[in-house]
Formats: sequence, C-alpha cells, structure tokens
Amino acid sequence: MRRSLLYQLDESQGFDAAAFLEEVELAEEVGLDGVWCFPAAGADGDFRGSAPAIWVSALASRTRRLRLGWGMADLAPPAHPPMRFAEQAAAIDIASEGRLDLALLPGPDVAPGSDPPWDEGLRMLVDMWDGPTFSWTSDRFTVPPVDVVPKPVQSPHPPLWLAGWAGEHAQAAGQAGLAFLDVSGGTDATLALHRDLYTEARAGAAVEDLVSPGLVAIAVDLEVGSKGSERLAAWEDAGFDAVVVRAAAQGEGHDEVRARIRFLASEDARVH
Repeated sequence: MRRSLLYQLDESQGFDAAAFLEEVELAEEVGLDGVWCFPAAGADGDFRGSAPAIWVSALASRTRRLRLGWGMADLAPPAHPPMRFAEQAAAIDIASEGRLDLALLPGPDVAPGSDPPWDEGLRMLVDMWDGPTFSWTSDRFTVPPVDVVPKPVQSPHPPLWLAGWAGEHAQAAGQAGLAFLDVSGGTDATLALHRDLYTEARAGAAVEDLVSPGLVAIAVDLEVGSKGSERLAAWEDAGFDAVVVRAAAQGEGHDEVRARIRFLASEDARVH
C-alpha cells in the first residue's frame, strides 16, 4: 500500500511555505511515495484559495522521486478553459520528469444520473494530449484545430483521479475510468462502501473510457504510534491501494508533522 501526504493549502490561514518545503523534502528522504497539494475547501464543499499548481511546480525542482499530486478545481469549460490546465499540467510533468498525478475536484453539485460538470473538460484534456492536433465541437462551444503544447512526459498522460466524498463521486470515477481518491474522512464501513461502488461502476465502464489505472486511495488522519500502525494494517488488509495522510491535524505545528512523516515511513508503521 502506497503512502503519501496531503496538504490543503490555504495562504489566508498563515501558511508556512518554508516549513512545507522542508516537510516535503523530509518525506522524500525517508521514502514516502508522494505528496498531494489541494486548494482549501469552502464551507459549501467548493474549493477556493491558494494555487496548488504553483507549489507542485516548486516541488518538482526540490524532489527527485516523490509522485506529485495536483488537486485541480474548476475543470468546467468554457468558464475555465481546459486548454490552460492541459498546458500547465504538461509543463509540470516535464519539470518533474514524469511524476505528476492529477485529481479532479468535483465541487458541491453532482446530480445523480447527470453528466458531472467536469466530464467534458476531462475528455478534452485526454484528447489534447492524445495527438498533434486538437479540435472540439459540443452543444456548449467549439474549438477550431490547434496544437496544444507542451505534451506531458508520461504516456499517454499523467494518471487522472477523481477526488470525492460521496458514493456518487465513487461511482462517477468508476464510470469515467478514473482512479478514485476518497476524501470523505468516513468510517471504515463508509470507505469500504465507496470502494465497492467504485469497483462495480468501473467494471461496467466501456473499455474506451478507461483512462487511468483502477486505483482506490483514501485520505485519512493518522495518529502516531500503535493505534496508527493498527489503522494502516487494517486499511491495507481491506485492499486499498494507497493511503494519503493529512500532513497536519488542526493546531499541530512543524514538529508534529515531521514526527508523522517519520512514523509513516517507519518499520513500526509497516508491521501487521
């Protein structure tokens, strides 16, 4: 089971950039697998503030092995042009030598049975990276033929995830052929339900819609010590592919985060 960190970046709340960079460098040093950078969450379930892409690009030059995850909000054309996201993501993938992961953040409204607002943007991203010339025609707008550059290092493109907190999100990820990052913070029973909904939906997806590996990761809070070891073992036994640990609990400082990073990479955290 892969082990990564999750940072929800909010510069309005006294974000300490120097501490963040030092913690990520420590995560690379001790052997963790990746770091995800998300924007801050609003009270209504939307995502606002900060600029995760800027911080992920900064990490590309300060790390050599960690996977770098960008939580990408507002992928809803035409208000937010997917072409800009495609260019930025490809540039970060090049700078990191092929270590970028992208997680679409669904926003507060996903009506059951309807196409989610990010679906068209997702399909456009894949098409932009798939060949030398991109064009698009839909009921909403038209893009004449254009060569979208640069192209990402990873082929056919960086892994694409949907981050979500509800069963509808898990099903949408499976139907779209995406990997799923569960950020619900739910009980083990809820996490298992979301995993099963995802697996069932993905099994019914058309082969041509499968754009990323069928992985399920869970974003969790983790206590350092024996209880944390027990939780990690339980999640691994339950078949989750990756655990993404929130770097800091509320009120914690730099020392506590460093201790959590060292624990997550320690042998104690890997013993069943």
